[in-house]
Amino acid sequence: MVTHPIELAGLDLFEVWTSAQPLNEVFDPFRFSHRMAAYREMIDATNRDDQFGPDNRRNPMWGLMFQHQWQFSSGRLGCHDDRIAPDSPWGYGNYALCVIPWLGATAAGVVPQIAIAPPPAPSRFGYRPEDFGSAVGDWRSYFEMVMGDTDNETVRFALWKAHKTSLDIVAENLVGIDPAPFAHAELEFLRGWCRMVDYLWAAAWRTDFDFMTEYGLDILPDRLLGPNAERFPTKVHHNVRNVVALARTPRWRHRLNLRMWQRVMRTKAARDEVVTMLDALFNPNPGNAAARRRMLGYLLRY
Repeated sequence: MVTHPIELAGLDLFEVWTSAQPLNEVFDPFRFSHRMAAYREMIDATNRDDQFGPDNRRNPMWGLMFQHQWQFSSGRLGCHDDRIAPDSPWGYGNYALCVIPWLGATAAGVVPQIAIAPPPAPSRFGYRPEDFGSAVGDWRSYFEMVMGDTDNETVRFALWKAHKTSLDIVAENLVGIDPAPFAHAELEFLRGWCRMVDYLWAAAWRTDFDFMTEYGLDILPDRLLGPNAERFPTKVHHNVRNVVALARTPRWRHRLNLRMWQRVMRTKAARDEVVTMLDALFNPNPGNAAARRRMLGYLLRY
C-alpha cells in the first residue's frame, strides 16, 4: 500500500487515490474513476522490492496521475459526473497516456489482462490500440525495464520515450479539428502542451511524487481558456503564454529549437538543473543571465 499521509491529505488527488478500486473484468476508459484506478494499479505494481522507496514516492508514473486530476478538476475532460466525453481532445490525449500504457503493462505481465470498453458513442478520434502505432510496444518496453534492476534516470528516459510516441500521434490527430465545444484558445493551448512535452522528454523531466508536488501543481490554468484574454496568477500566466507561443511556432522552427535543446540536455549536469534551464530558455530576463550563459556552455560543449 502506498501512503503519503501528510502530503496527499491536502491535495485534490487524496480522495481519488484513497477511493480507487482495483479494476475487475472490464476497464471502462470513459470513466474518470477507472482511469485513475488504472494509474494506481500501475504505480503500485511497479515498485517491486521497493525500488522507488518503501512509500513508492520516487515512482515516475505519479506525473500522469497528477495531470489527469488537473484535467478533470479544470473541466478539460468534458465530464458529466464520472463520464469522460469521447470527443474531448484532452480526454483523447489522456487515453494515449492511460489506456495505452495499461496495454503495455498488460503485455509485460505487470497488470492483469481485462477487457477494454469501447467509446459509448461514435467519436471523431480513433481509440483502437492499432490507432496508436508503436506506442503500446514502447510502453511494454518501459514496464519490462522498470521491473528489472535499473537506475531511475534510465527508467525516466524509457517512460518519456513511450510518452512522446503516444502524444506525437495525438498531436497529429489534433491538427485541423473543430475545437468545439472548447474555444480555439484552449485547443491551441493543448497543441502547445504537446510540444512542451518534447522539451520535458529531452530532459528526462522528473515525474515522481516529490518533484511533481514541488514544481508541477501550480503552473497550469485551473479553468478552460476562453475567447478573451484570461487573468491567471503570474506563474500560470507566464506558462500559458509560453505554451501558446510553442503552438504558434512554425514546425521547422520548433524542430530546430528542439534539436538545440536536446544538445543542451546531453549531460547529466544540465539535466540536474533543468528547472533553471527551462526558465532561462522560456523567460529570459536579467535575473537569469548567468543561467543563460551556462546553457550556452552546455550547448557548445563537445
